[in-house]
Amino acid sequence: MATIVYNISNHSTESSPTAVEINRWDDLSSVLRAYVPFALDIDKYVTPVWCAIGIIGNIVSAKVWLLRRMRKCNTSASYLTALAIADITFLILHIFYELQYPWQRGALDLQGWCQVWNVMYIATQYICMLLVLAFTVERFLSVCHPFECERFSRSSRSPKVIVLVLASSFAMSLPQGYFWHIGQNTEECQVRENDDYQHSSKFYIVWNWTTEMVMFALVPIIVLILNICVLRQIKSVGKLYISESDYRTANVRCTATTVTLLWISFYLIFTKLPVTIVYALQTSVKLGKSMPLDDMGNDCTWQSYFSYFASRKIVEEIALSHHACNVFIYCATSRQFRRHFKAYYGSLACSTTHTDCELDAPQQLQVKK
Repeated sequence: MATIVYNISNHSTESSPTAVEINRWDDLSSVLRAYVPFALDIDKYVTPVWCAIGIIGNIVSAKVWLLRRMRKCNTSASYLTALAIADITFLILHIFYELQYPWQRGALDLQGWCQVWNVMYIATQYICMLLVLAFTVERFLSVCHPFECERFSRSSRSPKVIVLVLASSFAMSLPQGYFWHIGQNTEECQVRENDDYQHSSKFYIVWNWTTEMVMFALVPIIVLILNICVLRQIKSVGKLYISESDYRTANVRCTATTVTLLWISFYLIFTKLPVTIVYALQTSVKLGKSMPLDDMGNDCTWQSYFSYFASRKIVEEIALSHHACNVFIYCATSRQFRRHFKAYYGSLACSTTHTDCELDAPQQLQVKK
């Protein structure tokens, strides 16, 4: 989800004694509550559902992908484990975002934490995007250039790629620690304004636009192009059947489920590109002038902002599902994941309830080989 800032600085200060002044998020929130209450309610009550589903689902996913047999027989298991951990981290950080804005609890209004949170919040989103790009490239090479598969799809290569993704993501996010601070007048976590505001504001706009467009527009487009190439290659051989394992030697050499990875990639595109469009429109949609609350409903500028805000909240909630629902894609598209999921959690249930199982789950897998 691209970073969307509540641009209160665009608000006009021309007002009458009875006009509503918009200087803080609390002021804007009271106006939005009067005109688009359902948008704030979506933010308040739908997001916690996504966070609960996502945190539990990603913990389950990470544990399954971390199983020794899954890591041994699935070249993308490391990527999917890292993706699950990144999604968990993002959702936990997003809870502070929800407490800060729709719930107005000031969860970010602490010097130091304001900066750290913004760096980590952006970095985790970049990590998710780059991890999807990484395993999409790997699938593209293994399907469209199978003779290069041995060289580019080794399991020993994925940890190095993940480390590179982490380093790159945090490097691109570090400037956020400078951009954000606690405002002296508002005492809120906000974009920095100081004596050199003109210069820092331009740097903030250029840096954010460049990184956000690269990560949330260019990367999904690249993923889309690579996926189209994969689908065309599959179609050219006349079947949509990608084996999860093949036996070239006595040792098992397993590959990731291409269908699963394609679904994850397309879901990313479906959820992220609309947010990028919303982000691009952010600077062109400004707050209206200061005026009495009752008059805002008849003002064209304010009406445009209300429509934009409501649409944005719907798009954001759809985008948030990408961090929460991958476990359902794994279960629906990967027989290998389902089998190990049942085996792992079935054995845990047996040990928890002290039930005598005739054959424990790991042994069942050995028998089925």
